[in-house]
Amino acid sequence: MKYSYLIFLFLFFIRNSSAQNVYSASEGEVSFFSETPLENIEAHNKNVNSFIDVSHKQIAFVIPIRKFDFEKDLMEEHFNEKYLESDKYPHASFRGNITEDIDFSKEGKYKVTAIGKITIHGVERKQTYTGELVVKKGEIFLTSEFSVRPKDHNIIIPKIIYSNIAEVIAVKLKVKYIPYKNEKN
Repeated sequence: MKYSYLIFLFLFFIRNSSAQNVYSASEGEVSFFSETPLENIEAHNKNVNSFIDVSHKQIAFVIPIRKFDFEKDLMEEHFNEKYLESDKYPHASFRGNITEDIDFSKEGKYKVTAIGKITIHGVERKQTYTGELVVKKGEIFLTSEFSVRPKDHNIIIPKIIYSNIAEVIAVKLKVKYIPYKNEKN
């Protein structure tokens, strides 16, 4: 099951597109920050799997939960075992459509909105996210900042430590895309 989600994501794009219209993430990072008076929690994940189909204005992500790196080992253990249950729900994902018409052949900065479905902890929710795309030298760079509420994804925080984890988690995303190269060509 480890790679089945990624394979699904890949097939989602390739079935309706020619390879020259698909960009894949070659570099990226997603991070989150939980700020409370008692303790701040921050984690980073450099294993972002993503594709953009520019002709159909589709975008998708798969983030392996266990790849989040925390400052403290105990935080990471609790995150994976008690809250996100990463053995049961190994990935977070988003798939959606970019609402703006963008000419990806022209270099520039573009404000973008994506409407789609995010799945975290096995709970799928319709969401709208905004970000900025930069098209430069045949590559696409995406940045976005948004919030996630653990309770929206049935992530249970015990009352005894509820004051240690924010009700709203700040998420930052930064991804670099390159044209997808079909190995058959």
